[in-house]
Amino acid sequence: MSLKRIFNRAIGASLIAVAFNAALPAHAEEKPVIRVLVGFPAGAGTDNLARIYAEALSQQLNVTTVVDNKPGAGGQIAAAALKQATPESNTIMFAVDHQVIMVPLVVKNPGFDVKKDMVPVGRIVNFYTCLAVPANSPAHTFNEYLDAVRKNPDLGSFGIPAPGSQAQFVGYVVGQHFKVPMNPVPYKGAAPAITDLVGAQVPAAIVPCDGLVEYRKAGKVRVLAMAADKRYSAMPDVPTFKEMGLKMPADAFLAVYASTTLKPELLKQITEATRKMFDNPRTVEKFASTNMEAAYASPEELRAFVDTATAFWAEQVRKSNFQAQ
Repeated sequence: MSLKRIFNRAIGASLIAVAFNAALPAHAEEKPVIRVLVGFPAGAGTDNLARIYAEALSQQLNVTTVVDNKPGAGGQIAAAALKQATPESNTIMFAVDHQVIMVPLVVKNPGFDVKKDMVPVGRIVNFYTCLAVPANSPAHTFNEYLDAVRKNPDLGSFGIPAPGSQAQFVGYVVGQHFKVPMNPVPYKGAAPAITDLVGAQVPAAIVPCDGLVEYRKAGKVRVLAMAADKRYSAMPDVPTFKEMGLKMPADAFLAVYASTTLKPELLKQITEATRKMFDNPRTVEKFASTNMEAAYASPEELRAFVDTATAFWAEQVRKSNFQAQ
């Protein structure tokens, strides 16, 4: 066979293949891939919830979701990666409130601007911040804790997940309001702070309430109060600071943000799919299984809450003379 005939046959076969592939139904094509950034390690509470969300999003939109863990600097690395995302990367971020409220206030050059580089998609859950003491503490109530700290200022030391975390400024506000000395003891995460609390190596801690649930059930810690607008369903007998006359926008949350480079049509689809997740009882139950409370908020509601909280905590950062790192 001549080279010319071989060449012509090859071209003909290629044209047939192209025509065949063009005729394939849409479901035979590869699914779009959506990247979900998480600023914390695999297996952490934020990561677990992000994977529940990613699975639900995959089912809603018939897409492939890939959770991309970029831990470090309190979520700052993941937030900076969201800023740098390209339109083709289809990138969103499963964020904790610390990334969008506290990091811009306590870090000189965070590497991103919440208003310019992120688009709110929706809040997924609320979680709360608790003040707790070891089981052997003399304080059984918050008022007893205040009395003990006034008598012995050393008892005003409290563990926090990180320097510059909201927990540090919750303690500052508590100290100012109730006129007691409160001294933060920074840890590298909530887990080691809770470990030292359980072991009575620190006289108190201000940490996420969901991390205390099982220790409280086991009688290893005593939770005295929480920073929240309402009582936590897992600890309905624990009063809020609001009930004691101290109000602050301290409902912590996990929410979804998109890159500003995300294609508008995909952003619309993800936003609507996120809202619809809360119409599915099984999905809501999965969110709640993390000891956090499913609490959808629209993009507009989320933006408004972040603005209010940022203004409040910016004032506390200023008053406390915290030095941005």
